[in-house]
Amino acid sequence: MKRILSVFLMLLMLCSLGAAETLTDGTYTGSGAGLNGKITVEVTVDGGKITAVNVLEHQETPTVSDPAFETIPQAIIDAQSTEVDAAAGATFTSKGIMEAVANALSGEEEAEDAGIPFEQADILVLGGGMGGVVTATRAAQLGLNVLLLEQNASLGGSAMVAGGTLLGCGTRMQAEAGITDDPDLCFADFVRLGGAGTFNEELGREFSRISGEAVDWLDDLGADFGDRKPYFGVYQPLNIARNYSGKNGAKAFIAALTAELDKYIGKNAYVSLNTKVTGLLTDADGAVIGAKAVLADGTEKEFLAPATVVATGGYGGNKELLTTYNFTNVLTTSPTCVTGDGYFWLQDLGAALTNMDFCTSYAGGIETNPDNFRDFGYFNTQTGCLWINTAGERTIDEMGADSHDRSETWLRNDQNIVYTVFTREMLDPEKKIFSTGAWGSVTEEFEPYMASLVEKGIGWQADSIEELADMMGVPKDAFVATIQAYNDGCASGNDPFGRKDREIPMENGPFYAVKTIPYVMITSGGPMMTKDCEVVNTDGLVIPGVYMAGEIVGMANVGGLNSIGGMGHGNCLIWGKKAAEVIAERAGK
Repeated sequence: MKRILSVFLMLLMLCSLGAAETLTDGTYTGSGAGLNGKITVEVTVDGGKITAVNVLEHQETPTVSDPAFETIPQAIIDAQSTEVDAAAGATFTSKGIMEAVANALSGEEEAEDAGIPFEQADILVLGGGMGGVVTATRAAQLGLNVLLLEQNASLGGSAMVAGGTLLGCGTRMQAEAGITDDPDLCFADFVRLGGAGTFNEELGREFSRISGEAVDWLDDLGADFGDRKPYFGVYQPLNIARNYSGKNGAKAFIAALTAELDKYIGKNAYVSLNTKVTGLLTDADGAVIGAKAVLADGTEKEFLAPATVVATGGYGGNKELLTTYNFTNVLTTSPTCVTGDGYFWLQDLGAALTNMDFCTSYAGGIETNPDNFRDFGYFNTQTGCLWINTAGERTIDEMGADSHDRSETWLRNDQNIVYTVFTREMLDPEKKIFSTGAWGSVTEEFEPYMASLVEKGIGWQADSIEELADMMGVPKDAFVATIQAYNDGCASGNDPFGRKDREIPMENGPFYAVKTIPYVMITSGGPMMTKDCEVVNTDGLVIPGVYMAGEIVGMANVGGLNSIGGMGHGNCLIWGKKAAEVIAERAGK
């Protein structure tokens, strides 16, 4: 099992090298402990001086670790010493490079893991995504003995590929921009956007009350918020500009958090990577007292603590759960590790799940690989096409639909199927139609990509509306009537659904259709909890010893049945920080 090296022992080893002024010429190889595993370097000494430091092998996370690889080798050469400043946001990797160079020059083996630096953990954090890292970092700051278990070889989870929007009310960044905000206005947005009576009002009000303080805390840790300008949201606009973005995504938050957590590693914090938690442990009275896990070498082990925080994320990477609770057909951008394990563990304890039937979906996923629901294409659904259901009918103004309308259309339609139907002249020539890659980052040329969809049987090209209906398998009479009604609306300026933008009749072939289904980025329901992050059972009673933070809390449980910009990362930050503070207070810290 790979564990993070004690900072104290590492610094002791580094200091033993000092200034490298009397080194023997040659080429040396050594390794050190990075965040995700071993870092191996080759060091060249010429004329008694370090002249080159080349990284041969590593398992660090791209972009997060890049600053260390770009600056630390040259810094060592310039200083002729391993005693250099760590790269901002890449402290673990920086120290791993320094250790590797020191070991190469001294002929020492990689330092042994110092092990857990305390006999008894005060808090056990399950999951090293943003929610878990926030919890562990704040708990360590407050003096708790922190043990964080993460199944992957690195920290960050979904945040490493996420957009990085945060929601916070009454922040320093709002004050800098001359914006006045208050918790009542924030809560009013949850009611307006999410729907009164659809969420836990206590959680919504608490989130509104403490969110600004939490964002400021992350700001104090040095998180890079780019231009620092609050904005009104990435979905439906908020009533006040209270969204903020991490520069280059949520990994900016993880970089700041791990740099802070690093200060406590080897003192009162320990991170165990490649550690797969398999369930919670309870005492005779049903209180949670820890968790059981499988280590990287296959060894089973129990970890005990008086307080356990479940921060295992949502279930967006678990197709079985998505089709059980939300969809018939679905695609996902969630990593493979987001499997919803925490839901199963808490259900086993009698936890009450709420709003599980709601899940924010995104429009226009193209199932190009039925064997992998993470490998799919994107159709830009607001470029002029019609949205047709399996009955051959339209249901909405396609061009006027907002994010909530799009989500609901793909979520609620029969089998979650929406056919995008169009001619080339209907589509906006200035916008991309098809894309692939992460978040649709790669634009595809229309003709070859459409041809590939036709070949796969999920796209069709026809010379007539009737022929297109037969190819799609929708009722011909209904479909023909739908297209005629749309064309009549274009001619009269009175579209049946009030469409005003790109009213271009579907008259001149060829006629096209593409079968699309929804994709998810984040799930919305979750176990019930109190405003102190305590998990609640089906009888409304708190389950002792267990708390929650992160995506598992459920956006819908805090802000209602809608996508509210910044709520996802907000649930990680706000509840992770709150859980740590509640546990610390109860422990007398």
